[in-house]
Amino acid sequence: MGVSRRLRREATADDRSWARLLVLGAIDRHGETATPSVLASDEGMRSSNLAAALRSLEARKLIVRTPDSKDRRKVRLRLSAAGQRFLDDSRARGERWLTEAVKTHLTARERADLIRAGALLERIMAYSRASVPRGRK
Repeated sequence: MGVSRRLRREATADDRSWARLLVLGAIDRHGETATPSVLASDEGMRSSNLAAALRSLEARKLIVRTPDSKDRRKVRLRLSAAGQRFLDDSRARGERWLTEAVKTHLTARERADLIRAGALLERIMAYSRASVPRGRK
């Protein structure tokens, strides 16, 4: 959790920037399927909080809302060019800090251990009770 908090600090200027980054990142991850209801469900956000965040992002010209081509009641979300730059720049700041910290504070062996630990954490994140192979409980 400490590393996550530090990455957030390094990637953003303030807590409001972090909230914007969370929503922008979710839109980026969902791509063509990004709608307010998909984001609210997958990101665990209340619809009122998400609506406020989307209004703020749209006012800053970081996202674009377009009616769904098949169901005009739905709205699709995508990053604007400015939104993509904002997200990319924030990610790059966090990555630069992490790269520098790893290079300056870890030995070659510790860096290799970190890579192996990352693979293990990926496996843990993929866990769901339904995905447990027989005999591994």
